[in-house]
Amino acid sequence: MTERPSILWLLLRRMSLRHWRDAPWQSGLLVVILALGVAVYFSIRLANRAVLASFSNFTDILTEQSDWVIRSPAGTLPASILPELRQGLGDRPVHLVPVVETTATEPPASADETIGQRRTYQLLGLDLIALQNLRVNRTANRSSRSPEASVSWFNQTPSTQTERTNRFWEFFDSPRSVFISTALADEKRLKPGDSLSLVINESIVPFEIAGIIPSLPDRPAPPRSMLVMDQSMLQSLNGRPDRIDRVECVLEPGGDLDLRRSELKIRLDGMSGGRWQIESPKQRRDSGAMMTRAFRLNLTILSLIALVVGLYLIFQALDGAVIRRRDEIGILRALGVEERTIQQAWLLEAAALGLLGGLLGSVPGWLGAQAAVQLVGRTVNALYRATSADAAALEPTELLLAVILAMVAGILAGWAPARSAARTPPAQLLVRGGGPNPGPRALRSRPLALALMAFGMATALLPPLRFDGGIRFPVGGYASALCWIFAGGIFSGELLSVLGRMLRPIGPWSPVWRLAVSQIRPPTGRHRLAAASLSCAVAMTAGMAILVGSFSQTMNGWIERAFQADLYISSAGAQSASTDNRISTAVWRELVARADVAAANVMQAHEIQLPGGPTMVVGADIGFTRDHANLAWLKAPPPEAFDRSKNADMAFVSESFTERYQLNAGDRVTIPTPAGSRTLKIVGVFGDYGNERGSVVLEGSRVAGWFGTDLASSVILKLKPDTDADLVRTEILSAHPGLSVFTNSHLRREILRIFGQTFSITYVLEFIGVVVAVVGLAMTLASLLLQRRAELTTLRALGMTHFEIAHASAIEGALTALAGLVSGLAVSGALGWILIHVINKQTFGWTLQADVPVALLAGLGGLVVLSGTVVALAVGRWGAGLPADREE
Repeated sequence: MTERPSILWLLLRRMSLRHWRDAPWQSGLLVVILALGVAVYFSIRLANRAVLASFSNFTDILTEQSDWVIRSPAGTLPASILPELRQGLGDRPVHLVPVVETTATEPPASADETIGQRRTYQLLGLDLIALQNLRVNRTANRSSRSPEASVSWFNQTPSTQTERTNRFWEFFDSPRSVFISTALADEKRLKPGDSLSLVINESIVPFEIAGIIPSLPDRPAPPRSMLVMDQSMLQSLNGRPDRIDRVECVLEPGGDLDLRRSELKIRLDGMSGGRWQIESPKQRRDSGAMMTRAFRLNLTILSLIALVVGLYLIFQALDGAVIRRRDEIGILRALGVEERTIQQAWLLEAAALGLLGGLLGSVPGWLGAQAAVQLVGRTVNALYRATSADAAALEPTELLLAVILAMVAGILAGWAPARSAARTPPAQLLVRGGGPNPGPRALRSRPLALALMAFGMATALLPPLRFDGGIRFPVGGYASALCWIFAGGIFSGELLSVLGRMLRPIGPWSPVWRLAVSQIRPPTGRHRLAAASLSCAVAMTAGMAILVGSFSQTMNGWIERAFQADLYISSAGAQSASTDNRISTAVWRELVARADVAAANVMQAHEIQLPGGPTMVVGADIGFTRDHANLAWLKAPPPEAFDRSKNADMAFVSESFTERYQLNAGDRVTIPTPAGSRTLKIVGVFGDYGNERGSVVLEGSRVAGWFGTDLASSVILKLKPDTDADLVRTEILSAHPGLSVFTNSHLRREILRIFGQTFSITYVLEFIGVVVAVVGLAMTLASLLLQRRAELTTLRALGMTHFEIAHASAIEGALTALAGLVSGLAVSGALGWILIHVINKQTFGWTLQADVPVALLAGLGGLVVLSGTVVALAVGRWGAGLPADREE
């Protein structure tokens, strides 16, 4: 029973460890490459997790977690809902916690600052007295701690009862008193009594620091971006004196809590009548996760580029090790060691590589996550909703997952070499001089490559998987991309053979070329693997470059057509896609009434909940849209859609809306509003690249009436001829410093910058993949030169110089890089098509105009071949001096 473990340990110690110890640089480099792939994946996972954690319900930090949350399916709730709920619930032991929530930012440092650079704060309006009483009651009921042990909001600094009482009344006498987090107080060195200016709607409001948000011993620390003030104060500042955002229901502790929670849900549903929806805190948190799932999934897949390339390199190293150790394997087989034991030894060696790589990659992965969370957070802020994430914590579960992934990667890469080592007959293993190893049969199978291409074409036609919340996952697109990448890897080896035949005529004229070409005609298995890894990295990098180039081209055309007005105005607090800041009625009326304004579009945007997930209802001046915004119509509306007297039940929808909810022109959609449900006919579909969730656009006056507010999300101004837009902008900013005013050219630059920012992290991931592949080429050549050391000694004896040997190695490396490059670029065309027309379309619902960035791809090709040549030359100079008797 103990024989097999002892033999395995002996094989690992005497064979595996000895060989890795004798070539420490190769072993270390292989572990570092695997660690780099794991680090990239680990950093993206931690960054994604940090962003998701910031979506938690802020009020959970201040009290025990709510049992149910009541929200309106569209807009906000009337404050009158509170007495109605209290009366309907009767004497049930349920605490009702009304919440007003909005966003705020610090004032802009200059009029020309970029969008999204200032921190977004989450400002909560709460009934602090009721909140403290709730905490006291639940603390007293849930544990032995007395109510006096609970935290207080109003006696943080004063010590006497009189001072505490005065402090209490001072807070409610000041309409702008706010509590801040300890983290913010430490960062800005703020204390009670100090002032903090923030942008609310179109005004810069100086808030007075009333104190520090109490930290509860059993709850997370309040985040840096969290601010708390009295509910009525915030309602007044926010321009919504009779509205609340949600009501949180908290049951008193006691027996049968689950039963009472279910009964409460049934009672609330019965009282609703469709006016509100009820969700658990977990469902609320999950909504943020669902909203960003596609974006985070794409980042995770991109982060695996380096790891996928690393699989080729681990496979290559272990396959080469089988060749180098063939004598030992043959002796072991002849001595009676079972095939299974040898295979297990190789798999354990591969798993050990994965374990070391995973553990080593965790440290740079955590460090990289601190930078990645900023990039991910900015994109989420710009496209989805405000996030308070500014650092990524080290999560043990994510670390364990990364290490397991590394070990699985090692085992997968080592499976074929292990099988080859175990199943080759001893007599064949002990034969010497059998010629170069042609490599695994799979890498030499043209039928397999053709089958992968055909299967990839078929899977690209599959529809996406659909999840709750309107999330789509293009499983067919990703499967197709994977098939094409592996097919390209096989064809890269065939290209090496083609290059060898094409360059053979040069041989008689140059011994150096003849030596280099002879090494790739036919190519060894390691040449094929090196070319395949480069093909994989180049294909994914170039494919993403095609996607980004197409997106840029499409965005430029969209901006050119849709943004034809002169000035675009919004609150300076609008730093994220989920901003709650608006422009007051008095201010936007003042802007529209200016003498230099020829036409204006006052827009409102409201988030609503449809059965397929959240989307946006946008109210706009349809006539202005027709005259001054040449939308990219996929389905043009009829003329009557622009006539206010005829378009009462008509709406335009974005292309992403049609993809997400599977509705199209001619269909009807029912949307919730505070005034009741409204059924609209879709009469036009337009391309829109600013909102992945989709949007429904209709006449602004109807939206204002249905939602009961005249507050504007933004104002677009078309100025009279010969009016200086920059001068008008300066005048508006002077009168309203809390506004952001963009000229046409400035807004266009900002939109392109924001979308360029969303792709910035992909450039880093692609670059790492190419670097890993080039390093893998260096490992391949070094291993081959070690294997050919006796041949190199003979060449030196025949008069070939060190420089000529290094030159031959450089040519060999350049040809290998060229084969990988050509194959990768060919595959990138297919990947670009899949990314644009399948993955992007199914995930975001956007149709892009294909554009191939020829100059960028040419630069990438030149960089890959140059890097491969330089690396190969350096390795060749090292290999030229190897003695014939050197061991690996």
